[in-house]
Amino acid sequence: MVLLRVCSCVHSLLLWHLFDALLPRIYNDSSFRGDGHCDFVYERAGGNLTMGFRRLFTIQWKNVFGFTRTMAKRSGRSSLSILFDFIDCYRKRGTTWLNYMNFGFDRQREPAIRDTFATEYKDNAVMFRCNVPERARVIKDKGLFNEAYREFLGRDFIDLRHADCAAYEAFVGRFDTVFAKPASGCGGDGVEKLTREQARGQFDRLVREGKVVIEEAARQHSELNAINADSVNTLRTCTCINELGDVTVLYMVLRIGRKGSVVDNMSAGGLYTKLSDDGRITHPCYSAVGFGTVYTHHPDTNLPFTGIQLPMIDQVKELVVRAALKYPGTRYVGWDVAITPEGPVLIEGNDRPGTDLPQTFAHSDTGRGLVAAYEKALSIQLR
Repeated sequence: MVLLRVCSCVHSLLLWHLFDALLPRIYNDSSFRGDGHCDFVYERAGGNLTMGFRRLFTIQWKNVFGFTRTMAKRSGRSSLSILFDFIDCYRKRGTTWLNYMNFGFDRQREPAIRDTFATEYKDNAVMFRCNVPERARVIKDKGLFNEAYREFLGRDFIDLRHADCAAYEAFVGRFDTVFAKPASGCGGDGVEKLTREQARGQFDRLVREGKVVIEEAARQHSELNAINADSVNTLRTCTCINELGDVTVLYMVLRIGRKGSVVDNMSAGGLYTKLSDDGRITHPCYSAVGFGTVYTHHPDTNLPFTGIQLPMIDQVKELVVRAALKYPGTRYVGWDVAITPEGPVLIEGNDRPGTDLPQTFAHSDTGRGLVAAYEKALSIQLR
């Protein structure tokens, strides 16, 4: 009986990947790393029947089985039940593994409620097209983004693609600390924090490694330092613009770093929690690392999260609304905002903010997703 179930599972997976290979699709190679949804690859398989088999042998099976075992344990279901259910959600709803886990679909099996969640492969593939390609290209490139949104940054920067060694040395000599970043990428990959002494003489290496965007370090507000001082804890703040030109701040999510990490991304062990409209932490923090963990206190400092009021929330909203309206065609953006002693500043933008952060089960009082809110804010139809 067990052998038959295993054979049935493999057969279903083969059909799933063949089905996937025959259709236009969007998939995320980083979806098993726990760092959200970014760097998407757009492909049309064009009838390549071998693509499904090739992907079958490149899947990180250790992570697949880790997900299924963990979700089976927390839901009281079998691992095979979870696996079959995920495949069904993937094919019907465009659900990624992170979606399935973070939305709590292992426990929430009611189809009508599942349909209220905006998924990555199906719904976000529609929403991100609200941005015109040229604006999306600028937002994706950190150097171009900094130049386009300079007035909102509150710090200086230099792009080594357009600067020589002398200009670089003069720039890093002005600051105690700088950050070196790749022009593209996500999840905090490749970000390096350098003191003035460490940065000197590093021009050739940074260019060779593609870390070409050099930024003055943003100073974090003391109330955010009290939560975690090792990284800048940013607010992922999403703006949507409808057909009338009205801007909605759809959600604010606080991302919190861990001790020893210079970034607050999930891939570096970071935590996050959805904020109330007035900027208060009302729910525990959550991390997708380790297949989903809920934290009532910061794991490094034991600081309780619930009840913390973030400063300058009205200014945060004003900042992102002004940024959203600066250029036509940027209707759907997730802005990463740092709060400094002088006020909020932009760190970067995301032209395709993932759907996990604002719809995580640990932060919901209703158990429902945001499809209706996305539809209203963007004047689109998802269901």
